[in-house]
Amino acid sequence: MKVNSKRLKENIIEIGEIGKTSLGGITREAYSNEYFEALNKLKELMEEQGLEVKVDKVGNLFGRREGSKDLPTIMVGSHLDTVKNGGLLDGNLGVMSALECIYVLNENKIITNHPIEIVAFNAEEGSEMGGTFGSRVMIGRQNIKEEGLSQKLAKYNMTLTNIEESVKDPREIKAFLELHIEQGGNLDSKNIPIGVVNGIVGITRYKLTVKGEANHSGTTPMNHRKDALTMAAKLILKIDEISKAMGAPFVSTIGFIKANPGSVNVIPGEVEFILEMRDLDRKKIDTVIKKIKDYTKTVMDYEFIFELLIDKPPIRTNEDITKFIEQVCVYKGIKYEVMTSGAGHDAKEIANKVPTGMIFVPSKGGKSHCPDEFTEWEDISLGTDVLLESILMVDRDV
Repeated sequence: MKVNSKRLKENIIEIGEIGKTSLGGITREAYSNEYFEALNKLKELMEEQGLEVKVDKVGNLFGRREGSKDLPTIMVGSHLDTVKNGGLLDGNLGVMSALECIYVLNENKIITNHPIEIVAFNAEEGSEMGGTFGSRVMIGRQNIKEEGLSQKLAKYNMTLTNIEESVKDPREIKAFLELHIEQGGNLDSKNIPIGVVNGIVGITRYKLTVKGEANHSGTTPMNHRKDALTMAAKLILKIDEISKAMGAPFVSTIGFIKANPGSVNVIPGEVEFILEMRDLDRKKIDTVIKKIKDYTKTVMDYEFIFELLIDKPPIRTNEDITKFIEQVCVYKGIKYEVMTSGAGHDAKEIANKVPTGMIFVPSKGGKSHCPDEFTEWEDISLGTDVLLESILMVDRDV
């Protein structure tokens, strides 16, 4: 069995280009008119294939194909929303490849043991509701006591009851599979068509404050200054040095920095910046932050404050499902690499409660979240073939 590459491409474009902007990208944000336009069109395609279709109270779309036995469902999919002026494939690929698998099963009159359920999650991207909102709600990981949640929900005509009504019992799901573009350049640079994801990195963010002494920029000699910005620059270079020594897949980023009081003729007395660290091994993150703190203890005349902002632990994908995906690649003679996802995905939420597997296809030039996001159509078809065979392998594991 092979997927229909032409049909797959046409469906990806038809759904994916809803929300296309004059800048060449796609804007289909959570709860927008464009999002629901895409959802309704996808709903039609699902119904045409005989799926039992429903939309939950937070905007997640499900299409269920029954199996021959009373067993938990195999869930397959990704998200349907995008960032502003994003690309064609982020999320959309995982949903439409899942639908293509249904086409092939129907055409070949294959009845699976387990029900197969396609899901198109809402609000995976970093919206006001927070990233991976739809999948977080579905799997029961949304804290309904979160401060301000009721007010945010009300903006979209939702309530806390809607959250509770949208939770699925994880015991009803045997496995979750997600095909996604890599959103990095690893596979593309190595000319490897398939990535088998062994885990999704944890994300830890700290706000670091460096306190020196504000003073007149024209009358304070260089050797009498306690310039917080100069000290922050030295600390940032030290963080870069420590981070590079940790090895892949560890990464650290400082994407926000603010100098106070922020005047051209005043020596900065205080600097704030946000440090983000990602790795599959939580111990590496802890080691880096300890080394940074140890370094600051050697510095005189400055005060350093560390404030933890976000601490999302890493998670491993299911070993058995990962092995199934590898076996499919070996059987088909497809070159692959076992790798870690440096970005968060719906799969990360679901993996907390359900056996989860994830497949990557290359992103040309490592680009994503932009109009230039692109994956060769041949790689997309190949990834969908691997997804289909992986579903069947999981299905045989009764």
